[in-house]
Amino acid sequence: MSTATLTHSAPFLATLRELFAGWFQAQPMARTATAARSPTCREEADELRAMANDLMSSDPAFAQDLYAATDRHEGLE
Repeated sequence: MSTATLTHSAPFLATLRELFAGWFQAQPMARTATAARSPTCREEADELRAMANDLMSSDPAFAQDLYAATDRHEGLE
């Protein structure tokens, strides 16, 4: 392998090392995140309504669809 190849591959290898290090460090956090409680139907509906409120001025038809989905979702309780 030539010296030119090694100097060009060093940043690439450093980037790969950082990506893998971040991935392995993130794995335990992902497992603890699943242990957290899931949101209730009411909390999910409130988040969806907030999203619909934000979209009302730019896309009223989609916002109305979100409101309807929220009503259906709350009916599942």
